[in-house]
Amino acid sequence: MQATRNPLPPGPKQHWLLGIGIQQVKNPLRLLMRGHQRHGDLVYFNLFEGPTLLVCHPEHAQHVLVENVRKYRPVGPESGNGGPLLGRGLFASRGDFWMRQRRMVQPAFHRPRMGPMVAGMVRGIERTAERWEPLARSGARVDLLTEMRQLVISTLGESIFSRDVYAQSEPLRGGIDLITRDMHGPRDSLVTTVLGLLRMLPARRRRFMAAIQGLNSALYALIAERRQAPDVGDDILGMLLGARDPQGEGMSDQQVRDELVSLFVGGHEATAVAATWCWYTLARNPEAEQRVRQELAEVLRGQPPSEATVQHLTYTRAVVEETLRLHPPAWRVVRQAREEDRLGDWTVAPGTLVVVSPYILHRHPSAWEQPEQFKPERFLAEQRERREQRQAYMPFGAGQRLCIGNHYTLLLITTALATLMQRHRVRLSSEGPVRAMSGSTYRPRDGLMATLQPVGSAS
Repeated sequence: MQATRNPLPPGPKQHWLLGIGIQQVKNPLRLLMRGHQRHGDLVYFNLFEGPTLLVCHPEHAQHVLVENVRKYRPVGPESGNGGPLLGRGLFASRGDFWMRQRRMVQPAFHRPRMGPMVAGMVRGIERTAERWEPLARSGARVDLLTEMRQLVISTLGESIFSRDVYAQSEPLRGGIDLITRDMHGPRDSLVTTVLGLLRMLPARRRRFMAAIQGLNSALYALIAERRQAPDVGDDILGMLLGARDPQGEGMSDQQVRDELVSLFVGGHEATAVAATWCWYTLARNPEAEQRVRQELAEVLRGQPPSEATVQHLTYTRAVVEETLRLHPPAWRVVRQAREEDRLGDWTVAPGTLVVVSPYILHRHPSAWEQPEQFKPERFLAEQRERREQRQAYMPFGAGQRLCIGNHYTLLLITTALATLMQRHRVRLSSEGPVRAMSGSTYRPRDGLMATLQPVGSAS
């Protein structure tokens, strides 16, 4: 009956002139959180992009992202082309082409493939550990977000190309660094919006395109080198080159390039942010940090993680998963209704944007006790099995568009913590809560400054 009287769910009042535009630009996540707190599990907003429905209950998220997925489409270019950077990789493509590419790329990330990657991960991570040695001795401050970005891109290089191409190729490194600064710089959302508009200026556009050209030249050279080799190899690049669709056709160089950008460039930022949040949560929860160190001592006995031992680091992995619950880098998922649908008592009109926020879902009281508390035990086997609502936890998305690298990300961060914590202690430079921002990812706005100490030194 309520839906008959008012076809729209409740939502915040609009300013007579500006609507809620200032709030949307300044802190979009806070806007969504306040909407949920004041108006419930379905909230209507009139945003810049048009009529928008915020979905806050796990069951509604399940409906939109899994059960009725055909009624909703990912928001993005209608052509399914992500422009000169992303091309038609998995991040941007749509429809039948996306399904073809997904099926060809997916085997590279099946769980049985993950274990053999641990050795390459450790090689990449140990370069960070070695770089930290003099910094720990000198007591110099480091930005953990910057450190994790370099660690993740180096380690991804080992997994994708069997070597650290980021360190070895200046054009590739320069392109990635400029693109990262442009897309994920330490600025608030208002400045991000303005600079996004300024990207249309000729000088800024030229720098961005030059970075993409440098990236392309390096990636196409790597593809050509591998195609000419007697064996394409068994790393991720080798699997992409060897993949075939049901008609027996492989990927063109352009298609391989687009997938490499999605995996290597597009995927590293969220992983680096997640790893940074792990250092933050451990530093703020010394009992959990001590329990991780105890597990590392018992399982690894001073040795680097391996395919055989990393699977036994159950508490360390639980720390990673609980961190992703409290601080999901992918803080929102946006869909657009293709046709009319129903959510609870409300009608979703065609064209309506639907926002699902993992940050809010991960705190929903129907699924989580003491949701603001850091409790890694939630992700140990017994408690995990008791959790009933399927989309109460979705740091990697859900349904068909579930992040293809979800298992890889969990393994990489677990391996990174296990490797680095055996040699170093991290102490935050500030004891207070970090200032976060909700831009392209949910991340520390100004990085995360810390000092390093060798394990065994006085704390």
